[in-house]
Parts: sequence; structure tokens; C-alpha cells
Amino acid sequence: MKLNLLQKQTSRREMLRGSATLAGSAFLAHLFPASSVRASALSYAQQPSSSADLLASMRAKFNAAPLKTQKLADNVTLLSGPGGSVLVLDGPDGKLVVDTFVAPAWPRLKEALDGLGSAPVKYVIDTHWHFDHTDNNAHLHATGATVLAHENTTKRMSEPHDLPVLYRGADGALASLHFDPSPAEALPQQTFATSYQLRANGETLALQHVAPAHTDSDIYVHFQNTNLISMGDLFFNGMYPYIDPGTGGKITGNIAACDEILSLADNDTKLVAGHGPLGNKADLTRFRDMLVTSRDRVEKLKSAGISAQEAVAEKPFADLDSIWGNGIINGGQWVQIVYLTL
Repeated sequence: MKLNLLQKQTSRREMLRGSATLAGSAFLAHLFPASSVRASALSYAQQPSSSADLLASMRAKFNAAPLKTQKLADNVTLLSGPGGSVLVLDGPDGKLVVDTFVAPAWPRLKEALDGLGSAPVKYVIDTHWHFDHTDNNAHLHATGATVLAHENTTKRMSEPHDLPVLYRGADGALASLHFDPSPAEALPQQTFATSYQLRANGETLALQHVAPAHTDSDIYVHFQNTNLISMGDLFFNGMYPYIDPGTGGKITGNIAACDEILSLADNDTKLVAGHGPLGNKADLTRFRDMLVTSRDRVEKLKSAGISAQEAVAEKPFADLDSIWGNGIINGGQWVQIVYLTL
């Protein structure tokens, strides 16, 4: 499935329209295997008939992943699978949970949390606003947890979002992936502007907002005693990332966030990626260097007056695609994401 964005240099309004289309296509890449997306192999019978159907299918696709448990410290557990990574700090002060998977994973998430001990969930921390990180806020809030996030997470979750997707239904019209504003019970009950600190279960957690990067709502969570940093979608380990141009994402900001976290990390620091396996400083350095290379190559093309679609045809990442292009985002999509987020 080809992305038909920015055939020529565009006005700001056209750029924003292209941003929404790209956002939708990147969400679609979550839903269908990259080979199917690239081959345009979907028949009308396979295509969801409405935005609600598509979103349900996306959530089901995420939920098909097995939920895996990995002990990172005596009282810190990484849950991974149906929507990325969830981190749990357990102890007598109550559980602290970072991110919450997609909605259909709730029974398995609850079972996994209950299996870690009898203490209730005290806090839920959202690393940013996207649905695969916030879908189960309301369930956890209903159990008594306080949802904590950056103030822009509340702002974005409170807004409707319409993301066109690049397949055509039987009537030939482009579908639109629509997000209604989240219900009040799913919104963070506590927010901060720059930084926040929590102490619980013998651990100090430093929450830090970064300049617009993956979105404008990103934070990282530094478990200072455990020497662990939960990065949310500031880090896609071993794959091209999605940077959301529709809600403020900037590749330069993502690079700056990586630099900031690399300055905090040593060779023993565990780095939890929003998507991909548990990483370390060397993994994040490789990811950061890929971002810099990507920015520099596309910036050169864009400065020369080449459109995004023409930049794709140049294949500027041909030497990178075999390493980084096998995840959520393929090489052609990544060219356009970088172009839109410069």
C-alpha cells in the first residue's frame, strides 16, 4: 500500500492534511503485516467497513500478541505484548504501573497485576497520550488508582482526532480513523508541567517531560534506585519509530530526548522501550544514531526542494532498511515521517 503524500511542496494547510493521512497509515501499519501493507494485498472483504471497525481491528491485532513477564528487579516487572510495554513497581505502598496496553488486553493485564501481589494499584503513569498506552486508564482508575501524566496527555485525550487511512472501501472513499475524546474516567486525575517525583516501595521515580519528540506529551520515568528508565515511545528498540506529526512530534526533539537519557544512563542501566525488547545504553545509542542519520539525509533532500514522495523514490535509507525497517514502520513510511517532522 503506497503512501500518496506531498506530491509537491505544499502549503501549511496541505502539510497538515498530509500529516493526518500519514498518521492514519502508520496506525494501519500496526494493524496489518508490513508485507501486506507494501503489497496492497487487502481485498475489500478484509477491510473494516467503518472507522469504529478499523479501530476495533487494530486493538484486536495488538491484543493477539502474547503477554510476557520479565523480572527486572525484586519488585520491578516488565509486562510486554498487547500494545507495547507495561512496567510495574510492586510493594507495600501499592503498585505503580507505567502504561496500560490496549483495551481488549484488560483481563490479562488485571490477571498479571494480581499475580504480582495483593497490593492495589496506587498510581498509573502514562508516558504519552496514544491509545495503546492509555486504553486501560479507566479500568485501573475504577480500582482506586490515580492516573498521572503530563498535562498535554490530558489535553490530547480530551480532543477528538480524525486520522484518514489509506485504503479504499467499496464506495471508493477514504476511510477515517476517528478517536472521540476519552471519557472523564480515563483522563489523568493528576498532571504536571515539567517534572514530578514519586517515592514508593523503596524506590524514587523521577518523571520528566521532554520537548516535543514522539508527541508533545512524552515523559520518561527514571527508577533511580533500580537504575532503570521507562522511555515510552521515545525509544523503539531495533525498528524505525513512529513520530506523530499531528500532535507535535519532532525528530529533532526525539534525538534530544535520547541524548538526555543517554546522559543519565550507564552501561548497566535498563532501558524500557515503548515497542521492542528491553534495551541498554548501547541499544539506545544505535537508535539515536539512526535518528541523526535519518534526519540529516532527509533534511538535505528537503532543503534541495525535493518533495516527500520524491524523497521516498531516492531510497535514502536503503542501507538501513534491513536493520530498522522490519517493525511497525517500513523504510518508505519512515522517509515521509522524517520529512513531516523536521
